[in-house]
This record gives sequence, structure tokens and C-alpha cells, in this order.
Amino acid sequence: MRGGDAVTLLQFQVLMTVIETKSFTKAGEQLGLTQSAVSQTISALETALGVTLLNRSRSGITPTQIGERMLLHVREISRRTMLMKQEASASLGLEIGSLRIGSIPSMAAKLLPGIIGGFKSRFPGIELILFEGSREEIIEWVQGSVVDVGLLPLPLDGLMIHSLPLVQERFHVYLPPGHPLQHETAIAVEQLADEPFLLAKGSCDAPVREWFASRGLTPNVQFEVRDTSTILAMVQEGLGVTVLPEMGIPASLPNVAALPLSPEVTRTLGLAVRCLQTVSPAAAEFVNHAQAYVKKHCEACAAV
Repeated sequence: MRGGDAVTLLQFQVLMTVIETKSFTKAGEQLGLTQSAVSQTISALETALGVTLLNRSRSGITPTQIGERMLLHVREISRRTMLMKQEASASLGLEIGSLRIGSIPSMAAKLLPGIIGGFKSRFPGIELILFEGSREEIIEWVQGSVVDVGLLPLPLDGLMIHSLPLVQERFHVYLPPGHPLQHETAIAVEQLADEPFLLAKGSCDAPVREWFASRGLTPNVQFEVRDTSTILAMVQEGLGVTVLPEMGIPASLPNVAALPLSPEVTRTLGLAVRCLQTVSPAAAEFVNHAQAYVKKHCEACAAV
């Protein structure tokens, strides 16, 4: 950094917003600045650091290699700044600030709305921002301080982030109308070995494949589908059978038969934060609230 050139929190906020929006104009709209002010702020930051942080082209704004590395530091500075504000407010009996939450789609659709509703009632001054993504994306977001709290399948062995188990959910097999197995009390993996199988991509993939592998089998996969509603509609049309976790099933189930598995297949869903010792007061309250909510309200799965 050049002598005499100071960097500011505003410059960091502008850099982060430009990279996230890929546009000086959109960043300015979010921050209440003109496009010219955004451009000048970035130029001043680049001058102070002595490096080029952004690639500017007709296709949009992208970070340079050093810009990507700087973004990690900027996000951490932003997180620490919010932490300071929240701790100062908490000492005065106030709760303000924002909380960024990353969740896999099934938890975002079924479990998270109730948790968020109760949390907002308790802390109306805290803005909640929800990011929805895959397990791998959420891990990356937690590690990079993109989100403060992640909700995703556990365990997270070997990763430098902290996790807390929240709920354990069961998997069921879903059969088309009139399927010969629909009157069984439970379905063994051997009974599905030759069935055309619709595999749910994402975080459900591994437990299902492991269930087949436990008996030396592999599913007869015909299609791999990410969206739960789509895969259930395909089952209803007789295109195959599928195995899905309870949490991801819509409240209004299509005309399909749902049966338990034998032996039972479960997975643990939980919370993840970068470090329990340095989470913000808002994140700590959210973790405690989520655990209490599950113990009181979750009937489709078992609290752990």
C-alpha cells in the first residue's frame, strides 16, 4: 500500500457490492451512490493497494485474481464490523444488524420458514438474508464468510468449520399409482434393484447410493433430477421409482405411494458456522432459536 493512502470501510463495501452485482451501476443503486462515485471509489482503492482489483469489459465486471483474494479479506472485515455493531447493540439491550443464512432447498422449503418466522418475531430489528444452494456451495459460503450460518447435511468431517446437529430425517421410497409394491409395509433395497430409478441429484444422492451399495447393488438410474416436485411428477407418470428424504417432500403430495425403507435410511441435518467462539450475537441467537424450534415443533423428523 502506498504511503499516505488510507483505505476505508466504504471502499471495501463498494468493492464487495460491485463484485456481487457485476456492475458499477447496480452497485451504486444498492448503496445509494452514483455510478461515477462507485467508479472513483474503486479507483482510489486500487491506487491505495497498488493493484488492479477488477476486470472491466463489455460483458460486465469480474474480479482479477488478486481481487478474488482481496474479496475474502473484505468479507471477513465486513463480518467483523457487523459483529462489533451487534455486540455494542447487545450491551445496550438492542438487537440490530443483518444475518445471512445459507440453506439446502429442502430445509429452506419446509423447516426454515418456521424457524425464521419465530426468530423475526423475537428480533424484528435483525434483517435476515437467505441464500439457497447445494451442500458444497453452503460449505464454501460458510468458509468464505458469504453466509453467517449454514443449514445442510452433516457430518462435515475434515473441514475447518463448526457444526451442530439439528434434526434427523428419514428417507422413503415413492412409487407410481398401482405399483405392485405399494401394499408392502416397508421396502428392502433388493426389491428396487431392477426397478427404473429416478435419482435425486444433490445432497440426497450419496445416502441413496450408499443404501444400494450396502447390499452390493447399484440403482438402475434412468434419470437424474434436481427438483423434488419434478421427480415426484415423473414418478406419478410411471417413469420410475425414487427415494427421497421427508423434509424435501411438498405438503401436497402427488398421486404416488410413500413407503418406509428397510432397513431405515436417515441423515442428519445441522447448522454450520465458521467458528463458535467468534459468531455474531445474531448468529448465536439464531443457532439457539433453531435448536429450540426443532425440539418443540418438528414432527416429521427427530431432534438430535
